[in-house]
Amino acid sequence: MYTEQDYTEIRGQIRRRSLALGIPAVVLLAGVIVSFVFRIKWLTMGLSVLLGAFCIFGYGMLLYPVTAYGRHLDEVLHGRVRSTTGAFKEMEEQAVLREGVRYYPMMISVGDMENPEDDRLFYYDANLPRPDWKVGEMLTVTAHDKALGAWVKA
Repeated sequence: MYTEQDYTEIRGQIRRRSLALGIPAVVLLAGVIVSFVFRIKWLTMGLSVLLGAFCIFGYGMLLYPVTAYGRHLDEVLHGRVRSTTGAFKEMEEQAVLREGVRYYPMMISVGDMENPEDDRLFYYDANLPRPDWKVGEMLTVTAHDKALGAWVKA
């Protein structure tokens, strides 16, 4: 599902976005310092509020989604993973947001298909095309926590 090239591209995107957010933040900070030195109270307060709003908005909208996805890729490629073999049961149509990354929840049964105690919940990356698995098809999935990193037909 993922390669080292994917991870490298995400790391590059994080660097580019950090730079794009950091330059205006440094300019605003310089304005705050200059207005503080010259004791222009209303300008200091206004630029401080603008800097805070810019940092919160920029991080939440532009940087956090990419860093969360980069963390996900790092964990499934370099973290502690485990393999599970079972029969595919279902995959939800609606994506959910878990730890900043969009996933499709899916169930795999490791024993009796009718026994809910044998079901295992995993999360399939919503940024990837959905596979065409059939109910009951045997899969071996490799996951970090519950996030799928790789799968093969068993």
